[in-house]
Amino acid sequence: MKVGVSITMINTSGKRDEEIYRDELAIADLAEPLGFDSLGAVEHHFTGYAMIPNCVQLLTYMAGRTKRLTLVTTVIVLPWHDPVRVAEEMAMLDVLSEGRTIFGFGRGAARTEYEGFRIPMEEARERFKETCEIVVKGLTQESFSYNGKFFQIPEIQIRPRPVSNPVERLYAAASVRNRVR
Repeated sequence: MKVGVSITMINTSGKRDEEIYRDELAIADLAEPLGFDSLGAVEHHFTGYAMIPNCVQLLTYMAGRTKRLTLVTTVIVLPWHDPVRVAEEMAMLDVLSEGRTIFGFGRGAARTEYEGFRIPMEEARERFKETCEIVVKGLTQESFSYNGKFFQIPEIQIRPRPVSNPVERLYAAASVRNRVR
């Protein structure tokens, strides 16, 4: 069995944001010496609820502070991002961590975040699908192009190339809403 820990940077206490970061990074620094197998970071925006606007950036920081922890995005909300940038950031983290990565993708569920990014929440499913297809192409093909509803990408290469095959370690988060009829 593998056991991991996630940091969230939740600020509901009235502390300064930098205090929350300092405290949670101290916890993250303990994960490896205490024997945890992985460290996760979740993406959220615009409120004190989980103040990690770029989980790949935070995990890249932790890659330099650890030697064996698997680094997990829990999750990158694909509809809010440029897929080429996501693929580049994932490849770079994979290189800097020597392949110690697991990448989780999601669609996001907070209207506040969609409004803040000026993206209609009704487009979430289509944007998720298209962004995911582009990221996978970027990580698996030496070069690629894409012509979709939201993104038109000329022939390009994602560099640096990942050292592992992060596509074998992708997952998608989902939630199910029960509807009363």
